[in-house]
Amino acid sequence: MTRHPYRLAAALLLCALPLAACDSSSEAHQNSPEATVVTAPPQLGEGTFTTPDDADRTDVESTAEVAALMLHSWDTTTDRTETAAAIRTKPLMSPDWAANQIEPERNAAGAPWLVAAEHQGYSTPSIVPVQGDLNQDVAPDKAIRAYTVEWTWNTRDGTTVHDAGRRQITLYLEEHDGQWEVVGHQSRDMSKTP
Repeated sequence: MTRHPYRLAAALLLCALPLAACDSSSEAHQNSPEATVVTAPPQLGEGTFTTPDDADRTDVESTAEVAALMLHSWDTTTDRTETAAAIRTKPLMSPDWAANQIEPERNAAGAPWLVAAEHQGYSTPSIVPVQGDLNQDVAPDKAIRAYTVEWTWNTRDGTTVHDAGRRQITLYLEEHDGQWEVVGHQSRDMSKTP
């Protein structure tokens, strides 16, 4: 019996080609782009929130104003508690004060927050300096600034949330290496205005 190794190799090659082609088209099909719908999370505050970059850290007023606004900028789609805003404000704080910004297990914000959360709401704060002797420069590198902060809730589904908030916040600031930073803050709720 005569063997023809070249014919056998050619026959094997002809049998392998369709299999390889099937495998290649299978891989090509797996690597082909598919129409996938990716839902991006909502932009924080629909892009309206003040950020640390908005502050001129060489200016005490700018640093205090931006911090006061940021501390009252909440987005219920991502924030579990009001402290989430304080955590975003850490870049404007001293390392010691920033370390104190720890989110609690439960939200104590109350009914307006819950109503806003039902409609994917976010706050829109505004500030006005408190009149009187609360605002003062204690030393060339130390200052106190106080603001009345009011906020309303915007919703992503167009529902009106009637509850507005009002609070007075006092910020304690110090200057280090030409940069102002918040070294403490406290706030108190005020009666709501109709």
